[in-house]
Amino acid sequence: MNDHLSLAGILARIGIILAMAGSMALGAARAQAPCSDLPPAEGLTLQTLIDRAQRCAAGPRVADREVAVARQRAVATDAALRPHLSAGATATRETVNPDTLGLAFPGLPSLIGPFGVFDARLRLSQAVIDLAQISAGSAADAAVRAAQARADLDREHLASEVALAFIRALAARENLASTEADLRLAMELDTLAHDQHAAGVASGVDLLRAQTAVAQSRYTRSEAQTLLARSQLRLQGLSELPLDPAALTLQGELAAAAVDETPGPEAALAQARRDRPEFALLDAALAEAEARYAQASRRRLPTLSLVADYGLSTTTDRWDQQDTFRIGAQLSLPIYAGGALQADRAASELRIEQQRLQLAALQRQVEEDVLLAVVTVGNTAEQARAAHAALELAQRELASAGDRFRHGVADNLDVVAAQANLARARSQLVNAQAAQQQARLNLAAATGHASGFGL
Repeated sequence: MNDHLSLAGILARIGIILAMAGSMALGAARAQAPCSDLPPAEGLTLQTLIDRAQRCAAGPRVADREVAVARQRAVATDAALRPHLSAGATATRETVNPDTLGLAFPGLPSLIGPFGVFDARLRLSQAVIDLAQISAGSAADAAVRAAQARADLDREHLASEVALAFIRALAARENLASTEADLRLAMELDTLAHDQHAAGVASGVDLLRAQTAVAQSRYTRSEAQTLLARSQLRLQGLSELPLDPAALTLQGELAAAAVDETPGPEAALAQARRDRPEFALLDAALAEAEARYAQASRRRLPTLSLVADYGLSTTTDRWDQQDTFRIGAQLSLPIYAGGALQADRAASELRIEQQRLQLAALQRQVEEDVLLAVVTVGNTAEQARAAHAALELAQRELASAGDRFRHGVADNLDVVAAQANLARARSQLVNAQAAQQQARLNLAAATGHASGFGL
């Protein structure tokens, strides 16, 4: 009856394990399902693309699995301090030489057996004092925090890449619009040159000059189209979207977003020290290294465990079963391990020093990143204002030169030069606006907030 209940219990536990495995597989499938649902192709915002990339890209998903692995390792480490219960059974057929047992009686046979032995036993053990294992548990917990910080860092890096690709795609779109506007102006000049030539006002050189401007504008537009396709493909790849340049419509303007009030250097540095995941990562790594050092130092200390077993012992020939048990304590003290304890402790101490050096280097690098980002935001804002003023002046210059050419006062050389200046001013404005948004992005990344960046 007891054997039947034991077998039923084992089968029940196997069923529970299989059910848990099925539930985990279903949960994993559901977690992956949203990535198959594509957002609408029109009006994609930057935050939509960042959220999708962080949810569906391989890097963050791999990092999440690393966090799960670290948590399971922490559970396994903590298990060493919990009660351990095991069961076992042995069945043997033996012969015994009584002389090896110190039995030498007259009439005792030289060989006893063969006879059968059966032993079934439950074993229970519990660690009472194991300071090294306690430190190992602390190290495992710190490893979980480090894995989580690494996952957060991967998401921040991915958000920065997506935002940068988004800004470049917007800039490419604006550049293409500028080149199309330049081409329209060149074609208008070409038409005007033909009309002026027919009226006897313009020369053949004016015609050739206008045709050259049209050809150059077509070439520039073709380059802008290629750049836009390349930037959109890059953005689609980062966002786990189908690679189709014609299917991507972005919602946002380089000049539409109001520039945030730039924080002062001290405020930005304080925010970076508080929110950048690199600090959380190195803090957790340092805590893990210190716990490993404590673990290595405590391995020299004694450990104490309680052990107990209870079972059935009998010979199968006569089946004279007896209940037997054993209760006791086990004390262990390492004396010499071939230098392994000293080497482990020295390696842990070097690891602590390494993490402290990396933390100091990170603090220096973050300070440089933040200060440079703060300065760049201000400078690029001034560049954008200057580029906008230059565009207005170039438009006025072109209007004046066009009027002179229409009235026959001058040839179209000034008009072509003014058109080139206008094209250059448009390109400078787009580049200045893109640089300003990139500077804002760099400041957000330097303070640990790239995931929340918006246009």
